[in-house]
Amino acid sequence: MSEEISTPRSVPPVVEHQPAAECDLSDLRREVIESRNLVIKTDNLLKNLHAELKQMGRKQELFEKRHMMTSVAAYFLFAALATLGAFSFARSEIRGAREESAANEGKVKQLTQEVETLRRADGSRRDASEKAARAYDLLGSEKEGPGQTLAMDQALHADRQLLSRLEAKALDERTAGMRAKMAQAALERGNAAFHRNDWTGAAQELTRYIELEPRVEESMVWFRLGNALTQAKEHQRAIPALESFIKASGGTKTSQYAGYLLGTDYEETNNAEKARQSYERALGLFPGSEFASLIRGRLKRLSAQKGAPQPAPTPAPAAAQAANPKL
Repeated sequence: MSEEISTPRSVPPVVEHQPAAECDLSDLRREVIESRNLVIKTDNLLKNLHAELKQMGRKQELFEKRHMMTSVAAYFLFAALATLGAFSFARSEIRGAREESAANEGKVKQLTQEVETLRRADGSRRDASEKAARAYDLLGSEKEGPGQTLAMDQALHADRQLLSRLEAKALDERTAGMRAKMAQAALERGNAAFHRNDWTGAAQELTRYIELEPRVEESMVWFRLGNALTQAKEHQRAIPALESFIKASGGTKTSQYAGYLLGTDYEETNNAEKARQSYERALGLFPGSEFASLIRGRLKRLSAQKGAPQPAPTPAPAAAQAANPKL
């Protein structure tokens, strides 16, 4: 018989089982404790959360205040910048408007002046046209006399630049014939007055002739005019006439006498040097003539004088006739 060998069996430990009621109570107590701890922990967490929420609320309020203050500051800054910009723009616009206004005022003033100038020019043209028309009518209607003389004066002194080409041509055509007729009449009256020693009348009529006929072809007209003016003691006016005669006549006895008259005119106008030159030139033409002694006497007196020149006596009309028997 075989011998049975058996392994020893393990014996489970003896577990002391508590009663079920005590086990449930212990678990319940533990759960209650855990629940209480959890509630306490939750409450602490809620308190911390509440504190954090309050802090966040304060931060939010502070942030909102700062944001509001920043917004207000930004608004005021924007308003100030906008106001400054608007003010600058307004000033720029005002300055531009003032400059434009000043420019417009200048233009208005300039245009007003131009209009006034045109108005005056138009008025001058109308006046000149009316005067030319009156002179034109008078030249065709007036007989020889003061009326015709007045009409000729108006025609001669009419401003051709203010007249139209047609008006100027018509006036010139009517004036030309009348001028020649009046000039010839003035010359005849002047010569007649000269021959009767009417120096004032001769000077007036011969001056009138030269005004009507500026291109004098007869040189004796200058001599008669210069002689008449010298005798009438209008020495300043006599000088140009006598110089014109001497220049045109050449070396004649009448030229010598004209030089003598010219010297006396220069003496009377306090120009001793010109007088001396005139006397010397006249003496050089005919040293042995009847006027030579008079001229030498004048030269000696000029040489002897050191002060103001003495008034020269008026040449005798007989001497003028002797100088040119045909006068």
